[in-house]
Amino acid sequence: MTRTALATLATPFAAAILVGGVLVATHHTTVPPLTTSAASLGSKRAAPGPARHPARCERAEPREPFAGIAINPGITPHVKAFQRATGAHIQLVEFYNPFTSPFQRWEAQQVTALGALPLIQLNPRNVSLKRIAAGRYDKRIRRYADAIRAFRCRVVLSFGHEMNGWWYTWGLPWTTPATFIAAWRHIHDIFASEHASNVIWSWDPSHLYQHYAHKSASLASEWYPGDAYVDWIGLDGYLRTGTTFEGIFGRQLRNIRSVTSKPVYIAETGVTSGPSQAGQITGLFAAVRNFRLTGLVWFDLDAQEPWRLEGRPAGLAAYRKAVATFP
Repeated sequence: MTRTALATLATPFAAAILVGGVLVATHHTTVPPLTTSAASLGSKRAAPGPARHPARCERAEPREPFAGIAINPGITPHVKAFQRATGAHIQLVEFYNPFTSPFQRWEAQQVTALGALPLIQLNPRNVSLKRIAAGRYDKRIRRYADAIRAFRCRVVLSFGHEMNGWWYTWGLPWTTPATFIAAWRHIHDIFASEHASNVIWSWDPSHLYQHYAHKSASLASEWYPGDAYVDWIGLDGYLRTGTTFEGIFGRQLRNIRSVTSKPVYIAETGVTSGPSQAGQITGLFAAVRNFRLTGLVWFDLDAQEPWRLEGRPAGLAAYRKAVATFP
């Protein structure tokens, strides 16, 4: 998000381009039963044997609308501090890992120990999506899928978030929608073949769709892998002074709902400090219900904009009052 990455759902990886690095830090714009969409593809591999559960494992579906938080490690103290400050019942914790890293079990365990779902934003920095689709990373993907299967707790997994913007190399002009879709489907199919059925696949575009001089964002539908490959849809977008929920999210939400009826939530959001912050936060939470969204994830990190609520009394008070209406 320029403003507005994640990508819950955590080991660092070299930034592909300077603008990408800046925007990653600042840009990050009834839930159905968990299924692995492509599990029906079948596999000759033997079904997995028993695995040991973490000490605590979130199994119930999130109650709607759910409240979440996007953060960087350390996860446990940050979530606990946020819950104390806001009174929120955090049901989902989002954090960001590079595609080339192993599954960060310890980070996911911290989230499940808090009674929440981990959302891992898996970002393919310095990685060609054509090579992913062609099978050049299959061994790595298979190991990752096996590690998540062995974890056994449910994990929300997003790959290449905000792909419809211009600030990451997994979007235009470096990567076409067709190549992104092929890579997404290939990863998903490997997980299905490995019986990693504890994954909720979250496809997370940006709210942006306009052209800006030589820069171009596009409608999310152009990048959609298809209902067979997606469980949830998370939309990223941030509110600055003078903006509204409809102005930021409306067009892209309507575009998404023109191609799918999958559950939609706000996967990254925040409201800048200022005289209108409290009212915008109130409107943001009201819109989640009015637009029949399943949840909202607050980006509680300061980057180019001060998105964190801690230490900002007006915004904190508005969030505390609004989130009290959530389960």
